[in-house]
Amino acid sequence: MKMNKLVTVKTCTCFSEIVLPQSLLESKGIQCFVKDEIMAQVNPLYSNTIGGIKLQVRQSGVESILKILKQGGYIEEKEDQPSSSYIKLNKILSKIFKR
Repeated sequence: MKMNKLVTVKTCTCFSEIVLPQSLLESKGIQCFVKDEIMAQVNPLYSNTIGGIKLQVRQSGVESILKILKQGGYIEEKEDQPSSSYIKLNKILSKIFKR
């Protein structure tokens, strides 16, 4: 089902930056997933290469989740949409890894 697809709502270069927004969402009963955390911890230089550590949520409530993160000061207006280069890279990686 498409509405259960995971979407990235926040990216950071190190794990410590993702903990507070993740905690905020979880305190509101929102299930979160952290992607690429271990890869970035194994070698911090990989973080930029893989697009950072990603905080992901289910697509079904993403609009309200973005509002919560904005109100909490964890994202700015310009951050609520991924950059065109990120979208292109994500499409390429999806084809390579068949996500």
